[in-house]
Amino acid sequence: MTLAHPERRRMARLPLEVMMRIQIPGTEAVAFGETRDVSARGLYFYTHVRQLEPGQELECVLVLPEKLTQAGGPTFVGCRGKVLRVNKDLPGERIGVAVEVSSYDFSWHGDMLFQQNAPPSAEGAKG
Repeated sequence: MTLAHPERRRMARLPLEVMMRIQIPGTEAVAFGETRDVSARGLYFYTHVRQLEPGQELECVLVLPEKLTQAGGPTFVGCRGKVLRVNKDLPGERIGVAVEVSSYDFSWHGDMLFQQNAPPSAEGAKG
């Protein structure tokens, strides 16, 4: 028997597998993950950080490769959002995380990516 769940998303999801940097505001911990898909209002990613819980605020930076953007190097996109759902029942050590994105910031540059306290700007584009 198949259970049908109505689609609640208002924006189309795009499959996009890119690396990302993750930080919980107010902490110095930095982790990494890989997106599965993104939309204007959300994203789903895989990570090994098991401490993420629904309701937590996150700051992330997506690393878009040159072959995707046709730019001269990787493009960095910052975003802020809130964890909606965590799936800890995946094979292996990774978990899946659904995030509602409140803003995207396209003004990031590479030297900010690995700085501990370089969260995305509040002036980012709203998604």
